[in-house]
Amino acid sequence: MTRTPLRLTPVAIPPPAPNPKGMVQSAAGILLDWDGCVAHDDIPHVAGLAFLRRYADKIAIVSNSSTLWPSDIQEVLAGLGVVLPTERIVLAGHHALLLAAQRGLTTTVLGTPHMRALARQLGVRQVTMDPDLIVLLRDTRFTYSRLKFAINALASGARLIVANPDLTHPGPKGTLAPETGALLAALGACVPLDRISVEVLGKPYPHMFQTACGALGLQPSQVLMIGDNPLTDIEGARQLGIPALLVSPGSALGLEQLC
Repeated sequence: MTRTPLRLTPVAIPPPAPNPKGMVQSAAGILLDWDGCVAHDDIPHVAGLAFLRRYADKIAIVSNSSTLWPSDIQEVLAGLGVVLPTERIVLAGHHALLLAAQRGLTTTVLGTPHMRALARQLGVRQVTMDPDLIVLLRDTRFTYSRLKFAINALASGARLIVANPDLTHPGPKGTLAPETGALLAALGACVPLDRISVEVLGKPYPHMFQTACGALGLQPSQVLMIGDNPLTDIEGARQLGIPALLVSPGSALGLEQLC
């Protein structure tokens, strides 16, 4: 019954573009990843901030984050002198909760208190017992008891929405942070997810890219994707025919070379 793949498939890393700076300058719009590309610990690094300031008018952020509200990023950027409307900040966790609100089912959100507050604001019908739907975000307080609750709800017929399939994302000082996909793997170790209605959102799946293009008023062929993850940023762009640049701070191609 799974509706989207539960695991990311390895992809070939694209060869370096011959004129990446020219691609940035000529694109009508830019889809920009957040964690690991522009920001670390949700604070833009020096090159990321310079890039945002230069191209803010044509940027939409597209991130698999499921711990932030769009307004959180907007406020961080505003404090640094970058104006970006929330409709141009497309986040997987927000998208998952919007979908849950649309479904109208009784729902348990496995996520931070901050994201459960967003769920309330969006009108998600949250319950603590016998849910018809589980929404799995990057729950930084995930415990054995939450795992037990979730797998028994799924075994009893609850549906599952997963914010993104990522196993990890870059943390501070070269560390790794467990992501939503790692929690999904824990669920999958206990219940057969192929027999459950599962929707996995976020990159590389198309909806967030399409939403960001719509916020910019552009077609996919008119925008450029910039990100640091070939499995999500680059592969998702490829599926929609969006040209893409793979960047990494301090590497041969970083945002500092694109400003």
